[in-house]
Amino acid sequence: MSKEITHNKKHVILLLILLAGFILRLVYLYYLKDTVFFAPLLMDKHDQKTFMIWAQQILKNPWLVDGKAFYMAPLYPYFLAVLHFFSAGNLVLIVTLQLVLDIVLCGLIFFLGKKIYNAWVGLLAAFFACFYKTSIVYASSILSDSLIFFLYILFIVLVYNALEKPNFCRWLIAGIVLGLAALSKPTIAIYLPFLFIGLYLYPDKKLLPLNISKKFHPVLALLLLLIVSGLTILPVTLRNYYVSGKLIPICTNGLVNWQIGNSSDSIGLFYYPKGELLSPFSIAFWKLFVTKLNIFFTSYEWPQNLNVYMMETIIPFLKTAFVRFGLIIPMGMGGLLVLMLNWKKNFIFISFAITNVLWVVLFFIVDRYRLPAVGCFMVSAAFLMVWSIEKIRQKKFFAPLAVWVPVAAFAYFFNIIPGQLIPSVSIETFAGLSVRNIENAILTGDLEGGYRKAETYYRLMPGDFRSNFMLACVLSDMGKKQAAIYYLEQTLKINPGFEPAQRFIKDLKNS
Repeated sequence: MSKEITHNKKHVILLLILLAGFILRLVYLYYLKDTVFFAPLLMDKHDQKTFMIWAQQILKNPWLVDGKAFYMAPLYPYFLAVLHFFSAGNLVLIVTLQLVLDIVLCGLIFFLGKKIYNAWVGLLAAFFACFYKTSIVYASSILSDSLIFFLYILFIVLVYNALEKPNFCRWLIAGIVLGLAALSKPTIAIYLPFLFIGLYLYPDKKLLPLNISKKFHPVLALLLLLIVSGLTILPVTLRNYYVSGKLIPICTNGLVNWQIGNSSDSIGLFYYPKGELLSPFSIAFWKLFVTKLNIFFTSYEWPQNLNVYMMETIIPFLKTAFVRFGLIIPMGMGGLLVLMLNWKKNFIFISFAITNVLWVVLFFIVDRYRLPAVGCFMVSAAFLMVWSIEKIRQKKFFAPLAVWVPVAAFAYFFNIIPGQLIPSVSIETFAGLSVRNIENAILTGDLEGGYRKAETYYRLMPGDFRSNFMLACVLSDMGKKQAAIYYLEQTLKINPGFEPAQRFIKDLKNS
């Protein structure tokens, strides 16, 4: 009876954690919807606009789409098209549904932690996930990363679920999810050789309901996964062949991303290089690999399309999501080391965490690409904390101390902010998006929305003549003539030669 009460208590705690995480996301969305980052079709040169246009093309013709082989992994645009259809294009509802998926992901991380060790590990890992700032930012965006994160974690949870009981259905479902994960980010294929090794090492070799030698079970289980995932991917392969005449299993941008991260002048981040492609058999390639590995573990959130620090500045409420990369990774690395003490049993999870680091480092580093790895490290970080408490209760202090000292050293040495927290390119991107959004708001008559965006632009960049000018434009259309004149005067103090402001203030004073 007491065990049942404890079991129910843990599920109540989980529901409260998930509820808190969902409320946090909804409040963040409430503020986000009034920002310039909530208008994907106005975000030129951003993936958000690409995905939204792609989803609209899918709704018009789900098979041909744009008539070309898919450049990027296509699952997210199809997922977005489905959300677009059922929400009648309401962006707030689309993002709300993505946030529901993100909370389900937090629940999956609970189950992963529970399967790796116990429910307390799962609860702590779910807590980390619910309050992980970067995950919230990207789950609220028209970007594929939250779906990739969800499918990757769902796959490893389903693998552990299939290991609990020899059942064909469980492996079939895991195979379907593997195929979907590949259609969202094909790099999950890197994990398959390690999974094969892990299945052989797993203590219970009875993986399928077959009366044959257990040594064949890992081969057959992996073969089943490959066949089912291959059939899941097959419609995309056939479609690509139909429109292009070329055998393209999923998409064509893999080589482009490889060149970005592995050319002679690559910097390890998102930057289009001009140098020659490095050979994996060259010393230069592995020197760059080590550089990227160092960049991966740095606590700084490397931006592309969005800057987490900029979003926190625009929406101060986001600071309540206090869990960061620099908190999770050091503890996660320590927990992974402890899990290696029982490495045969834990190899499936350990190798999954490592390959989620590997595929990012093999290409290039951005904060959103790190999410699946962070999900794994949340579990190992939670495990380290629970394991340490258990050891201390047993009055065994040396083992936790031996792990936490290097964890602290890791956190210290990798707590790095390279240059500015918000680089100039992110600031300029925000300024450009602000001008475009405010102009669009004025043209469409959404003066209240335009004012909120103009006020935010001015709050963050009061010394930018454009922020003063755009605020003046909105205030003028709202009938606030004197306020508009004031901000035009401020515009001309900053940039005396700005002719549109000169003409505008003259017209206002003469009217």
